[in-house]
Amino acid sequence: MLTMNYDDLLTSEVCTALMRIGTRMAMVFDRTFRDLDLTQAQFRLLIAIYEVTDVGIAPSDLAEALLIERATVTVLTARLVDRGLVVRMPGVNRRTHFLKLTGEGIALLERAIPSAVRLADAALLGIEHGDLEQARLRLETIEARLRLLSDAPIE
Repeated sequence: MLTMNYDDLLTSEVCTALMRIGTRMAMVFDRTFRDLDLTQAQFRLLIAIYEVTDVGIAPSDLAEALLIERATVTVLTARLVDRGLVVRMPGVNRRTHFLKLTGEGIALLERAIPSAVRLADAALLGIEHGDLEQARLRLETIEARLRLLSDAPIE
């Protein structure tokens, strides 16, 4: 019979809650931005491309930055290229390219960002600034540990 102590249950419950929160946030985001024909995954991709220099970003670097598979980046960017939001720029050889936002992609972000901020504000409404800062620091610690674990075998 499997037995767990309270600490085991607590850590499991916190990790499960973090996964649920991420899923729920994506669902609410997708619903909020349906009128812009934009998903949270596409929004994250557009923001990540926007944050790099004018040269653009290689899809493999984008995948690493967003913690998603290279194939997922390919699928997401194909849709954004078709919509005229992202352009593929030539890379260092014929097999590589860089992704860069178009003017239309920047304009879509400018329309989406205020709503994204309002959504974040609504999700965290009533939580004191100091508590939010503590939560941010704790989440950064968790992310750093997960980064270390992602390359190490889990026992």
